[in-house]
Amino acid sequence: MNTLERIRKLLNGRNWSMYKLLKASGVSQSTLSNMFSRNNDPSISTLEDICKAFGITLSQFFANEGELVVLTKEQSEMLEKWSSLSAEQKSSLLKSMK
Repeated sequence: MNTLERIRKLLNGRNWSMYKLLKASGVSQSTLSNMFSRNNDPSISTLEDICKAFGITLSQFFANEGELVVLTKEQSEMLEKWSSLSAEQKSSLLKSMK
């Protein structure tokens, strides 16, 4: 299942409209429209916002259906802190990790 199919499945499972998703996530209407009309995958930051709206982590988003993703306390803390970083901070951190 690709990223857009997964988002559609989450929308359908919650009986959400695109409007509800854009309000809950803060993602602009043009971004959501372009993703689905052009079949473009969202950026990581957009996907993070969408996951927050759904109340799931990126790890949970990418897990196979029925697959339990168990994170250590440290991993959970890192993901939580990652979400609060600016794009520039994320880029710097990724560069330093390489």
